[in-house]
Amino acid sequence: MQKLLSSVLLLAIIGNDYPIPGKKADAGPAPEYKWTELTSHAAFPKSYNFRLLSIRDTLWAFHAAGNWYSLDGKTWTKSSLTNSIGNLAFLDYVVFKNAVYGLGHFDGNIEKYSLTSPIYKSTDLKKWTVLANNSNLPKRFFYHPFVFNEKIWIIGGGNGITKYADIWNSTDAVHWTQQADHLPFGKRQGSQFVVFHNRIYMLNNDVWSSADGIAWKKETNEIYIGESIFGYASVVYDDKIWLLGCNRNGKFKSEILVSSNGKDWTTQHAPWTPRGGIAATIHNGKIFMTGGKYGGPGIAGQTEFVYSNDVWSLEK
Repeated sequence: MQKLLSSVLLLAIIGNDYPIPGKKADAGPAPEYKWTELTSHAAFPKSYNFRLLSIRDTLWAFHAAGNWYSLDGKTWTKSSLTNSIGNLAFLDYVVFKNAVYGLGHFDGNIEKYSLTSPIYKSTDLKKWTVLANNSNLPKRFFYHPFVFNEKIWIIGGGNGITKYADIWNSTDAVHWTQQADHLPFGKRQGSQFVVFHNRIYMLNNDVWSSADGIAWKKETNEIYIGESIFGYASVVYDDKIWLLGCNRNGKFKSEILVSSNGKDWTTQHAPWTPRGGIAATIHNGKIFMTGGKYGGPGIAGQTEFVYSNDVWSLEK
């Protein structure tokens, strides 16, 4: 009876939006940071799940419709470099050793698709070199490759039927070696990864970290206590991990979550409209973000999807 009364009281508290232990109240932008809208309509089409990359002195939007570049985030020029990997919701680009690599090629959607394993490389950002038409890149998607200790790494992912709990790396993007399987966090897909304080941080609804990709430590069970979050982009800025564009409990928000240790997170609201599936990167000492989508069936007041191509920067 005592447990039942406690549960009823807790639900009543949550329903009335009173703070509960471990759940952090939403806050406005931290006063030491400033968001600036650089353009309300970039030259690339409104979309989501594309990539924003900082390559040398230039900001790049790797987009399903092609690739655009900018020196300031305001003015964008379309490049002759094409989109090599197909559906960017499934596969990814990665910057490695002063070049950009496209890992694999995906046509179609989750219901019907073609997945192949070519490896593309561009150094001049004008054309692609095909390093291999068929590689041993793991046949999967919904993973986000990252660079750590002079290698490209892949953790988990799925193929529409099963998910994976393994880790692979490569020194050239063509030859891949499985380093471990049955990792302690279990089968995962769609996780985000950052390298922070010489450790890999795997960000999902929970957080795990590792110094070598083999031994993992759970940092927290929930980034935001009591709510499921997803759809965000992750970056490291000002010695903190930033998650931008979080979808919380199925609702899109102008949401930022920030942590200096991967365990404890505080929330901020941004001035841009609610969205998920955004693109973000660090460039010239600032966070840049663009793209994303909002709304859709089940979202009160906004049943149609709204896509974005405004560009914002944050600086301290």
